[in-house]
Amino acid sequence: METDKIVILPSYNEIGSLIKICKELKKRKINFIVLDDNSNDGTNHWLKKNRINYIRNRENLGYEKNIIKGFQYALKKKGIRYVITFDADGQHKINDLINIYKILNKNNIDLLICNRKIMNRFSEYLLSFLYNFFYKIKDPLSGLKVYKVNILKNFKNNIKDNYFLVDLVSSSLKKDFTVKNYPV
Repeated sequence: METDKIVILPSYNEIGSLIKICKELKKRKINFIVLDDNSNDGTNHWLKKNRINYIRNRENLGYEKNIIKGFQYALKKKGIRYVITFDADGQHKINDLINIYKILNKNNIDLLICNRKIMNRFSEYLLSFLYNFFYKIKDPLSGLKVYKVNILKNFKNNIKDNYFLVDLVSSSLKKDFTVKNYPV
């Protein structure tokens, strides 16, 4: 297990795909935690029963606040160099994580944004077009991103209730962190 990396899985009522992902991550001995956003589909029971590392919110916080809670958890862990967000809806592949680990071991990257081939909403295409035009970032809303802990520490005090993860991408670009695209 690579203990310097942690995968955070935000989840809300995604028990079907979450089970498959958790089993695969455990099988490959990947360090991860599930962020259960107060699901009502049996997620909590399944996580407990299968001894999966998780945090359950008392109320539904929403996607971004749930991930921010995961960042806060990861920052308290010793030895973590990279935090990887990986959506629990099944759109990302575990093999992509393995390839990402290889990239991280060979390169000094502060923020790696994994570009999807298909986006879910028109607004995602529009924002992606604008970010690509201005910053050469192809998918700022992707749920599969890798953050070096120094980025999260740098912005930790600025992340408030109205902060969006795309703001973290923009702020990283403005501070000249190494931000790269990776197609998945």
